[in-house]
Amino acid sequence: GDTIVFSPKDKPSLSMLRVVASALSESDGYDLRPVNPRGGGYTVSYRTADGTEVCSTDLTFAQGDDEPTQAYVTVVGDDNLQVHWVSASSEQGSVSYQRPGTTTPTRYDETSSPRTYKAQDMCSIPATRQGFRDPGYFHSVTIPNVAQGSTIRITTGSGTSRTFTPSPRLVAGDPLRHSVFLVGDLGTTGGGMLGGVSGFGVLQFPDSDPGRVLAHVRANEKFRLSIIYGDIAYAGGFSTVWDQHGEETGRTIGMSYPLVASVGNHEYVSYNNPEGWYPDFGNYEFPDSGGECGVPFSHRYPIGDGSKANYWFSFDFGVVHYVMMSTEHNYLNGSAQHKWLEDDLANVNRTKTPWVIVTGHRPMHSPCPFDEYNGGIADALKSDVAPLLKKYKVDLYFTGHLHRYARTPPIDGTVHILAGSGRFLESVCSANGTSPMEKALDIVGYVELDVVGRSELRGTFWGYNAT
Repeated sequence: GDTIVFSPKDKPSLSMLRVVASALSESDGYDLRPVNPRGGGYTVSYRTADGTEVCSTDLTFAQGDDEPTQAYVTVVGDDNLQVHWVSASSEQGSVSYQRPGTTTPTRYDETSSPRTYKAQDMCSIPATRQGFRDPGYFHSVTIPNVAQGSTIRITTGSGTSRTFTPSPRLVAGDPLRHSVFLVGDLGTTGGGMLGGVSGFGVLQFPDSDPGRVLAHVRANEKFRLSIIYGDIAYAGGFSTVWDQHGEETGRTIGMSYPLVASVGNHEYVSYNNPEGWYPDFGNYEFPDSGGECGVPFSHRYPIGDGSKANYWFSFDFGVVHYVMMSTEHNYLNGSAQHKWLEDDLANVNRTKTPWVIVTGHRPMHSPCPFDEYNGGIADALKSDVAPLLKKYKVDLYFTGHLHRYARTPPIDGTVHILAGSGRFLESVCSANGTSPMEKALDIVGYVELDVVGRSELRGTFWGYNAT
């Protein structure tokens, strides 16, 4: 049928967003919030089913190409926050931070050079060719922990963001009760699992799942932290999908409280990743990242000043120590990550942080029979990582990758939670008779972890059935 197409002015052949006119209601409005694409904005055209353009207009943005977009705040160090954003400006930016009750904001300048990448920095098509569009520059500024009610504004070049009011970070040992949003395989509104709705980088609207998870999370005032453990945008090698995903998370959760993300196969895995891991089991040679090989991910979700792509790390938040491991890199006995993981777990201060939670994209257990590839990976995780969970009394292990929800009873003291249905669902399967899962649901949703205090955690899986 007829469509309304949004094409970036600097790449008019690319249909970045597409609205199916026949699916729109005549009586109801439709809210579509396209990201500032840089490059002068969009050409918006109305096209008939055969592709004939009936009319068109330009959509520009008041702040211009320098506008700070896709902003989010994360944790860094023991008690600081870091603000990240994207703009077309290569100039160092700044963050103005104003505490409540004061009249003058304090400005914190960017101390490292803004980062970007080129098509040749990635591995293969489509990321290196048809999926590539100038991603802009990635900026980072470290600020002290904010006080409740403080405001933040971001500036790059001639562009200034709107005002944000993020919640403070909880430092190690703070017993304040709060909730944490945990999810894997989140995806992007209007997209699918292969880079856009049909694998060509196009996001199509209306979507059958119009961001219900993020809308539900945003409405919950108890949240103080977001954790996404892999398969974040499903960009599939198309940088425009990353842009729209960054804007979607930025305006819902990214600047409301700290957001922390780790890598999954759809960010990293490729048959020709020069830094890839290719054991004799699993599917680490599949083209899951669309040729990205971790490059967009490491620019958008850097560790520290962004100069090092560290794919495994840990942090404290309140009375919980969180460990973000990578199941896309070598985790076997003797590997650098395995040594780091054991050292990190051995040195947790259980007085300040009595709870320890490990996240990794790929699971050790499933309510359904594993296929050959995932089964090999699960066996390796159980043989080489699970003993560390037992030895250091890890409380919870959160994973995604399989698009469903399931939970085990404690296995050697650790409860395994599979929550990888942020947007997509696996096909219905027959139950695995040997699975240790005591609960399994084929429903889109996420986990709310209620950190009650030093002696109690409560978990709720919020799910909905689109039918």
